[in-house]
Amino acid sequence: MCTDNNNENSRPVTPSEEDCCHSACDPCIFDIHKKLLEEYERRKKQSIKIQNKPNILRLCLYRNFVVFNVQELSECYILLILKYNENNYKDCRILIDPGQHVVLHVCDTAKPYTPIFFTDDSIEFLIRLYPNGKFSQYLKTVKVGDIIHIRGPYGNFKYENNSFQTIVMFSMGSGITPVYSIAKSIIDNELEETKVHLIGGFKNISHIPLKRELQTLSDYWNFQCTLYISQIQNGCNLHGINVKSERLGQKSISETLENKEASTTLILICGTNQFNRFVEQSVKCMNYTHIHVFE
Repeated sequence: MCTDNNNENSRPVTPSEEDCCHSACDPCIFDIHKKLLEEYERRKKQSIKIQNKPNILRLCLYRNFVVFNVQELSECYILLILKYNENNYKDCRILIDPGQHVVLHVCDTAKPYTPIFFTDDSIEFLIRLYPNGKFSQYLKTVKVGDIIHIRGPYGNFKYENNSFQTIVMFSMGSGITPVYSIAKSIIDNELEETKVHLIGGFKNISHIPLKRELQTLSDYWNFQCTLYISQIQNGCNLHGINVKSERLGQKSISETLENKEASTTLILICGTNQFNRFVEQSVKCMNYTHIHVFE
């Protein structure tokens, strides 16, 4: 059994076969162990010692979280709040960088999700419900007090304060989750002068999550939100948000970026694989080079 290892200067413990859920999750616990081992060997050769981060979460070990609340936001989304309440970890806290994801594990199945908010001992997730999605449909039925296992966080996106003048975020569907968490972290930082333009594509109004949260961010001087709705009837009025009754395509990408300075603009992309490739290729054709795609 893979045991916890609080000392990051020690050799990572090798997971056993029983630590793998055999659900083809990405990242697999063995892939993570391989990377940790490579990093350990690098630090060992260079005699680098690091300060331990008091993070409750672990990359190679699942933590048990309790379902604290489940809220139905719409026919397509639920809000899942999980809480960690082990008494022997009072000196630790949850640490997740904006845009990072964790792996949730229940009933021998695992799936990655990006938190939209977290505190020292709790994490909130926006869960997109798919009619044929076994995992999301199971999460819809969980009850307060149920146990869900979490490991992580993962993701190589790192943002330094005020490193760009503008950040343009292109998202599709539930891909809005990681870019929203990054946008919120920037807007919440009073020292930030970066302007953020979050762009989302959705099929219809009922598929839009986080409406109130996006409207709240839109009250700030450095945040702008544009939502493209492919199927819309009788218009839609969302205070502070620019709603367009069309698909998010090449025309809208070009119009958004035509007056931006490529050298001082960061492009973030998150959606389906097809959407990610299309947007990435489009912005590269416009000579943008600072691009990060959330896979």
